[in-house]
Amino acid sequence: MKGIILGAGLGKRLQPLSNEIPAPMLPILNKPLILYIIEHLKKFEITDIKISLHHLPEIIDAFIGEGEELNVRISYSLEKELFGTATALKRVTSFFNDTIVIHYGNCLTEIDLNEFYYFHKSKKSIFSYAVIENTIAQNTYEIIFDQNSKIVNYRFRRKRSISPYISAGVFLAEKEILNYIPSNSKFSLDEELLFTICEKKIDSFAFVVHGEYFKIEYPKDLLKTNINLLKLLSESEGQLIIGDKRKVHKDFQKSLNVPVMIGENSEIRKNVLIKSPVVIGKNVVIDEGTTISNSLILDDTYIGKNLEVIDSIIYKNLCINTTQDFGIYVTDSFIISPINKSRLKDKIKGMTYRIFDFVIALIGLIIFLPLMLLIAIAIKLDSKGPIFYRSKRLIRPLLIEKTQKWYKYEPEKEVIYLKFRTMKVSQFPEEKISELNVYNEGPYFKAKDDPRITRVGKFLRRTSLDELPLLFNVLKGDIGLVGIWALPPEEAQTLYQEGISKDWLKLKELAQVRFKGKLGLAGYWQSRGRSNLTAEERAIHDSIQAISNIEDEKLKKRLKEYRSDSVKGYISLILDTIKSVIKRKGAY
Repeated sequence: MKGIILGAGLGKRLQPLSNEIPAPMLPILNKPLILYIIEHLKKFEITDIKISLHHLPEIIDAFIGEGEELNVRISYSLEKELFGTATALKRVTSFFNDTIVIHYGNCLTEIDLNEFYYFHKSKKSIFSYAVIENTIAQNTYEIIFDQNSKIVNYRFRRKRSISPYISAGVFLAEKEILNYIPSNSKFSLDEELLFTICEKKIDSFAFVVHGEYFKIEYPKDLLKTNINLLKLLSESEGQLIIGDKRKVHKDFQKSLNVPVMIGENSEIRKNVLIKSPVVIGKNVVIDEGTTISNSLILDDTYIGKNLEVIDSIIYKNLCINTTQDFGIYVTDSFIISPINKSRLKDKIKGMTYRIFDFVIALIGLIIFLPLMLLIAIAIKLDSKGPIFYRSKRLIRPLLIEKTQKWYKYEPEKEVIYLKFRTMKVSQFPEEKISELNVYNEGPYFKAKDDPRITRVGKFLRRTSLDELPLLFNVLKGDIGLVGIWALPPEEAQTLYQEGISKDWLKLKELAQVRFKGKLGLAGYWQSRGRSNLTAEERAIHDSIQAISNIEDEKLKKRLKEYRSDSVKGYISLILDTIKSVIKRKGAY
C-alpha cells in the first residue's frame, strides 16, 4: 500500500503563523507534524509516500528531502494552483497501482491502518472515510451512514448536529474513484466527492476511529494539541522537565510543579515561573522574572524580562493569544524577537568594519575640520539660512498588514543626519520646480537647473563636500562608510538577465527596497560615478550586490571584489567612491 499526504493548503485559518510555516511543519512537542504522519504510515509498512505541495514547498522539501534518513521513499506533487483535495489525487493517477491511504497534512491520529484496510476490503469499498465522533466542531461536513456503514448522505454543520460523525482526514481509495473526479477544477474530498458518492450511490463506507485525534485548523488547536500531549507524556515518563536541561537555571528546576518540555539549546534564566504546562522550542531564551502559563514558544525566540505570557503561541516576533484569537507582530526586541545565531567569524568581521569606520571617520573629521569651518562661513555669506539642514533617511518604511484576526506593524525607523545646506531657504512655486523634474515617472526627483541651489551649493554638490558632516553619524554608528542598497536576489536576478522592462519594474516599489538596506557613504553605484547614471541604471548597479552569490562562476569572479561579505570589496568601494568624487563624478 502507498500513501499520499495532502499538504498543499495555504492554512488561512492558521494565519499569520502559516505565513512563515506551512501547516504540516507546525511543531507538535518540538517535532514537525508531518514527521508524525510519516512515522505513523511507516509503522504500518507504508514506505512509498507522495506529498502534495503548494504553499512554502521549499520548507517541507528541505526538511524531508527524498526520505533517506527516515527510511522511506518520498516524492512530491507540486501544485502551481490549488484545485482541491480530490483533484490532488487526480493529478497523480500514475501513483495508483493498488489501494492508497490518503492523509491530510494537518491531522494527527492513532488510527489502526491495518483494521481500516481490513474494513475497506471487506466492504468492497472504492473509497472509505475514517470518521470520528465530534458534536462540538462547527463549519464542517457531517457524514451520515446506515447500519452497514455505507455513506448515504452528508450535511454542512453550522450550529446543531444531526450526525455526530465528521471526517478524520484519513481515507482509503481504489483507483476507480478517479473516474468520479474531474480534472483541472476545484473538487474536494469533504464536499464535492461526498456529494457525488451520495448522488450516484457509490460504494463508499465510513470507518469509525476511536482513540486520540487532533486536527490543527486554528492556532488554538495547535496549542491545545501540544499541551494535551505534553500532559500525557509527563504522566508516562513521570517527570516534569522533558528535554534539554543544560541551560535551565537551578532555582527554576527546584520550584517547578507542572510539566514543561524544553528544546535543544534553550535557556531559562532565574526567577522564571511556569504556572501551567508549557512547550518551549529549541534556541529559545526566556529572560529573568517572566511568568508563562499554558503556552507554546517556538524555535529561535527571545522572551524579555518581567513579562506575563498566558494562553499564547510565540514565534520570533509573532505573538498569538489563543483565548482572544488575535495575533500581533512585535518589533521591540526587548519584548519578543527572533534569535539570530551568528558565527564567530562574522562577529569578528562586523567588529572590524565598525572599528575601521570609527577610525577613518575620526581621522577624516580631524583633517577636514578647517575646511568645514571655511564651508560654514561661505554658506552664511552666500545666502540666508542655517549652515546645516536636517535630513531623514528611512531604514525601514512604515508597513501595516491587517485582518480581523491579526495585524503586523513595523514602525518607521529613521536616521536623522546633518548635511551642509546647498539650497536657498525661500520657497519656490512647487509647480515650477516639478516642471524641471528630469524623470517623467517614478519616485525619483531631480530638477534640471534647479533654481533653489545656491552658488556654494553647486560647488558642494559637485564635489560631494556637502556630505562631510555625515562623518559624525559614522562615529555614532548610525551609518557605515559603506552601505549596500540592493534588490531582493530573485528580482535582481531577473533584472540582470532581462535588463530594464517597464512591464514589470515599478520604480516606486524599487525605491522602497533601496531604503531598506544598510545606510552608508559609499556604495556600488556611488563608486561608479553616480552623476552619469539614470535612476534605472542606479537600480541595476545596486542589484549587482544582491546577485553576487549566484552559481555562475565567471560572474562571481567578476563581482568578487564587490560582494558584501568581502573586506577587500569594502575597502575598494570606499577608495573607488573617493576617486569618483575627485574626478567630479559625484551627484550634483
